[in-house]
Amino acid sequence: MENNFAENISPAFSSIYEEYETLSKENYCDIYRRNTIRKHVETYLNPKDTILEINAGSGIDAVYFAKAGYNVLATDIADSAGIYIKNKIKTEGLKNLEFQKCSFTDLSSIENKKFNHIFSNYGGLNCTNNLEEIFSQFNDLLHPKGFVSLVIMPKFYPWEMATFLKGNKNAFRRWKKNGVLANVNNHLIPTFYHSPKQIKRAMGNDFKAVSIKNIGTFYPSLHYNSLHKHPKTINFLMHLDSWINGKSIIPKGIGDYFIITFQKNT
Repeated sequence: MENNFAENISPAFSSIYEEYETLSKENYCDIYRRNTIRKHVETYLNPKDTILEINAGSGIDAVYFAKAGYNVLATDIADSAGIYIKNKIKTEGLKNLEFQKCSFTDLSSIENKKFNHIFSNYGGLNCTNNLEEIFSQFNDLLHPKGFVSLVIMPKFYPWEMATFLKGNKNAFRRWKKNGVLANVNNHLIPTFYHSPKQIKRAMGNDFKAVSIKNIGTFYPSLHYNSLHKHPKTINFLMHLDSWINGKSIIPKGIGDYFIITFQKNT
C-alpha cells in the first residue's frame, strides 16, 4: 500500500486543493473545525514561535499561522503544494512563510532549522501505518520542550457508522486492521485509522501527551451534503460537540478527527 501512496499522492491531493480552498472560505462547518484546531494549537504557541507544518497541502493553515505572526515552514510532497504556497507567499507578502517539497518520511532533509511546534492537520498522517518512522524524526527538529500537534482520523466515527442503517457497506471501513484504499478524486490512496493509544505508543518515550480533543463527534463530515442544507441544525450540533467534548464526557478518539498534542521531554 505504501508504494501506491508514493505514486498517487501528488496527482490525488493536487486535484482537490481548489475544492479545499473553497470549503475553507465558504463552508461554515470547515471554518468552524479549522478554527477549533487552530485555537487548540495556539494554546501551545508563544509570539513569533517557529512552526513546521507537514502535509501542508495548499497552505491554508500555514498562511493563517504566518499572518498571525508565527514563522512557518510548510512542507508537502505534492507538486501543486509548492505552486499554491509560493503564490500565496508572493501575493500576501508573507516573508515569515517558506515552502520545502518534502515527504514526512524525509524530514531529515530539513537542514539547520529548529522549531517550537510541529503541526499536521486533517489526517495527513493517516496515509501511513509506519508512524514510528515518522515520529522518530521529530526530536531532532524541535527546540527543548517543543510541542507536536497532530490531527488524526480515528477508528470510531459515529456518523459514518450510522450509515450502515442506510445500506452503506463501507460504514465500518475504519475498523479494518490493514487499512483501506480511499478514493481521492479517482486516485487510490492507502489510508489507516489510528487510535490515541496507537499515536502515543508510536511517539515513544521522548514525548508526553499533554492534551487530546475529539473533533466532529456529533456533527457530520463535509461529504454529508444533504445535512449541510440545514445550517441551524449543523450549527446546533457543532456547539453541542464543542460543549460535550470540552467536558471530557466522551472517550478520546471518537469523531471524524481528534487532535493530540505532545511536549518534548527535554
